[in-house]
Amino acid sequence: MELPGAHVLQAAQSVLVGGPQQAALTTALGWGPRAGPKRRALWGSRPRWCKTRWTQVRLAASRHPAHGDPLLPSQADAAGMDYSYDEDLDELCPVCGDKVSGYHYGLLTCESCKGFFKRTVQNNKHYTCTESQSCKIDKTQRKRCPFCRFQKCLTVGMRLEAVRADRMRGGRNKFGPMYKRDRALKQQKKAQIRANGFKLETGPPVGVPPPPPPPPDYMLPPGLHAPEPKSLASGPPAGPLGDFGAPGLPMAVPSAHGPLAGYLYPAFPGRAIKSEYPEPYASPPQPGPPYGYPEPFSGGPGVPELILQLLQLEPDEDQVRARIVGCLQEPAKGRPDQPAPFSLLCRMADQTFISIVDWARRCMVFKELEVADQMTLLQSCWSELLVFDHIYRQIQHGKEGSILLVTGQEVELTTVAAQAGSLLHSLVLRAQELVLQLHALQLDRQEFVCLKFLILFSLDVKFLNNHSLVKDAQEKANAALLDYTLCHYPHCGDKFQQLLLCLVEVRALSMQAKEYLYHKHLGNEMPRNNLLIEMLQAKQT
Repeated sequence: MELPGAHVLQAAQSVLVGGPQQAALTTALGWGPRAGPKRRALWGSRPRWCKTRWTQVRLAASRHPAHGDPLLPSQADAAGMDYSYDEDLDELCPVCGDKVSGYHYGLLTCESCKGFFKRTVQNNKHYTCTESQSCKIDKTQRKRCPFCRFQKCLTVGMRLEAVRADRMRGGRNKFGPMYKRDRALKQQKKAQIRANGFKLETGPPVGVPPPPPPPPDYMLPPGLHAPEPKSLASGPPAGPLGDFGAPGLPMAVPSAHGPLAGYLYPAFPGRAIKSEYPEPYASPPQPGPPYGYPEPFSGGPGVPELILQLLQLEPDEDQVRARIVGCLQEPAKGRPDQPAPFSLLCRMADQTFISIVDWARRCMVFKELEVADQMTLLQSCWSELLVFDHIYRQIQHGKEGSILLVTGQEVELTTVAAQAGSLLHSLVLRAQELVLQLHALQLDRQEFVCLKFLILFSLDVKFLNNHSLVKDAQEKANAALLDYTLCHYPHCGDKFQQLLLCLVEVRALSMQAKEYLYHKHLGNEMPRNNLLIEMLQAKQT
């Protein structure tokens, strides 16, 4: 049963205030008492599981531990949670391959890499590489190139914002819920191994390639094959033409270590997609022409309190990637047909937007607004937030000849030019121009989170009930960004103005992206129940 856009929004508002339409809406959208958990809901007075539709995006103003939500770090500390590492489950440090000693700065690492990461961040050290920025980092050579070692620390997921700036012992325990979940998963895995009588296999030693992944739990299209190990690969596989008229190649999940190991995506056309996330026990691959690395440090003097708070709200990239990969695989289980590449991209965008909404509802000021104002703001800026998220991912990716998807997969621009339509190709090229422009401005993570906040609290939005609160948030964010750029980039006196001008281009790009989506929608090429199209229709109504 499909609900028109206007009625959907009205019904959603009734649900949020507990109105009489709640039971009817939950039944119509598959929220019945026996409905199994399908997708994560981000909208509602209590956590729910449902299909990914705009009416179910939860924008709860606050959450309480009594409702079953994860404890905040401070609450986790008060509860005396133990995040010590279970040594029965031996693992190797993803940076150097040494034995893991515990959770350090958001990740299981060894004691040596923990200390190195802490000293680098607290002392604000800047390293250079005398080679090609692709030095091998393992237990025996980890001290030879601190530049490559630090970049590998960042790549595998160590969190800068977890390091205390006051040089006191003990990190900032902002990852309590993540540690708790990870520990529970390891305990569950350990129990399953004991029940089945199997010996737990640890990761391969340094320099030894991991075993090939298990076969996927759904059928690949005819003529397509799983990717072979790199040492045996001899070139693109021969096969029938893909959706855009070129041979297809399955998408391998980026990490060979962690919850995504062993999965395969359905095929994207051509040989343009390859893993960008490095294997934790092998030396980094030879990089393409890099843009360079923006200033990565999250704390320290001269960082306004607002920006520090926004850094703490940033989602964990590995968890977002894992959730999106899981959602992409879920519909394919037990189905012989495979979704087209464009359909997969739409679903990636849907799930990315849900993560953005989850970020927004945790933002200061936003959670103080009425639900109607929250909906109005997101309806006005959803496409800009998606575009800006993509742009910053490309800046971090650092390669001119390809783009990086939210799943960690790399797509060659030459393939986009050859196989995508003219509209999508022009959109991608325009986005890459903005990537180069922001890279030239040395956009860093602090500025990124502040600009994202400014996009959310746009003063151009009309019909807000509490416009003064939005205006106050916009002014504080502008002041914080100005202070930060003047303090950290004094040689670029106009950087603040240049960054704001880039937001104008982000908006223009988002308008072009919406036109492209609507064009595909009119041609009946969009997948069913697509959240982005519902956003377009809701805005029009």
